[in-house]
Amino acid sequence: MNAKNIFKLQTLLKIFLLAFTVLLNLTGCLVVKEKDEIIKKGTIITYETAPKATVKMSDKVVRAVRGDMIASLPENWFFIEPTGGVSADIFAVAVNPDYTMSAIFSHIKKTSEMTEIVKKEGLIGLARMTFNKHNAKSSVGINLVDSYQILVFSNQKFGSYTFVNSKNNTFGSSAVFVSSINEYYEFSLVTMNFTNNDLPTRIEFDRTFNSILATLKY
Repeated sequence: MNAKNIFKLQTLLKIFLLAFTVLLNLTGCLVVKEKDEIIKKGTIITYETAPKATVKMSDKVVRAVRGDMIASLPENWFFIEPTGGVSADIFAVAVNPDYTMSAIFSHIKKTSEMTEIVKKEGLIGLARMTFNKHNAKSSVGINLVDSYQILVFSNQKFGSYTFVNSKNNTFGSSAVFVSSINEYYEFSLVTMNFTNNDLPTRIEFDRTFNSILATLKY
């Protein structure tokens, strides 16, 4: 991967982080029902059981510094160094061979306020607090799509949402979760369009997102 493409990828990651502020503004009116049952008016949170990985996975493993979270990468994916001003909370970034998708793994630093919100609102509260830390403004046209979901994979639970950048037709999905030692994490998969390669279809993207989630253990 040449220096020009690395710079473009780092720029994309910065835009992705800025996009959380826009997403936060779009998900304002949340009402507490029960833990993990926060709803936006007109939006239903669904509970799903995860399928097994449907894309071929490799033996490359993402591991959190604390050792409380691991996940596998799809075959032929490779890591890049998350440098160049990318948030220090990001501990792993990987891309596919076509440079059309990037997997981003982040540790979410806890605060007393965040801990209280998570106690009251569960994973949706964690997602909202994650948005809050990205306090810069973005004008890239990011929009939240689909319903919020609580994904239940065996005994593991994720808060998940999908977003789209209508200006360049890129999109992404994120999942937040709490590890076995009560650390907070976020996994995101985003599409990239700085090459001439075709972007993955939504079906291909969802298969990749769900396959990585299916291997994620915490």
